[in-house]
Amino acid sequence: MRPAATPIDGVSNLLWLLLPVAAAGGWFAARRSDEHRHAALWNHSRHFHAGLGALLDERRDRVDDVFADVSGGDRDAADTHLALGRLFRRRGEMDRALRLHGSLLARPELGERIHADARFELACDYESAGLLDRAESEFRQVLATGYRREDTYERLLRLHERERNWEQAIAMAIEAAAADGQARDSLVAHYHCELAVEACQAADNSRARTLLGKALARSSRCVRASMLLGDLALDAKDVAEAVRCYAEVETQRPEFGPIIVERRVDALRAHADPSLLRDWLDRVRGQRNAYSVIRVARSVIEELDGADAAEQFFKRQILARPSLRGLRDWAQDQLRVSRPEEREKVQVICAMLDGVVEERPNYICSDCGFRGDTLHWRCPSCGHWDAVKLVIGVEGE
Repeated sequence: MRPAATPIDGVSNLLWLLLPVAAAGGWFAARRSDEHRHAALWNHSRHFHAGLGALLDERRDRVDDVFADVSGGDRDAADTHLALGRLFRRRGEMDRALRLHGSLLARPELGERIHADARFELACDYESAGLLDRAESEFRQVLATGYRREDTYERLLRLHERERNWEQAIAMAIEAAAADGQARDSLVAHYHCELAVEACQAADNSRARTLLGKALARSSRCVRASMLLGDLALDAKDVAEAVRCYAEVETQRPEFGPIIVERRVDALRAHADPSLLRDWLDRVRGQRNAYSVIRVARSVIEELDGADAAEQFFKRQILARPSLRGLRDWAQDQLRVSRPEEREKVQVICAMLDGVVEERPNYICSDCGFRGDTLHWRCPSCGHWDAVKLVIGVEGE
């Protein structure tokens, strides 16, 4: 005879019956959640590609409608708005860039980080549109959030550089260095040099010297300041000071020697002590030199020791350090002493070398590859400071 069922047995049996139901319910709930998540991802991807397709097809009326439909409640949607706004900015469609980036700021649910990114892009939009005051204001608000500080400081520095507001740039560089711990002494020194150049243009040489002294106090290797101080001294007939400044250039950055060699020799020639010029010449004779140094030293040797000594020095130097410019000048020397029947051939060679040399730039930017014949302290292409270098080697110095 089977024992009578107890209440506990009933509850146990009910639990055993409900367990499969609960498991099935959980599986269906998880599946519905995955389906919703995948649907959201699919909708986001579908909207994104639709908008991108409209953008590439130049269907401007369709682009704004599509991207206005993208949900703003997640990071992916916000990133879509940010990326498309940047693309509009690069295309010069500033109204659309401003509208897309501004729309993110109107959604409080996105949070501070996305708002900071949106405000940063909005500031870049204003900067590209030439509304520099608005751009500076927005960048300042980004700094207040604590996000993207390094990027924002760099954009503010470039903004002040664009305005040629060097005083503000100095203050901003010092503030940025205090905030992120990255030294910007070389940059601040350049800003002081820019102010010094403006003072020279205003014939205020006293203020220019003070500013250049500040540049060297900020960065002892600021070769630009030493060069400008040498030029000021040479113009003022302070030959001893000019000689000292140009010698300092060689100590700070030897690669700048070819750039100031002519001015340095002018100062040495005008100095009361002629032995200084001879000492410089002896150092040049005992080393391999850039071509500009060779050319200037050759003229000094010819002046002091005669044409034969100058010719021997020149040949030794261009063999030790060959360059197209040296070969061109040697060919021109041969033209002057060639026989009449050979002169036409030498003239052809000289003309070919002239063409090759003229095509070669004197300076190149190590960051972006910009090429030119003038030394720029700030690259006109990429905007980086101290990136434009003198071309050294067979095709240059």
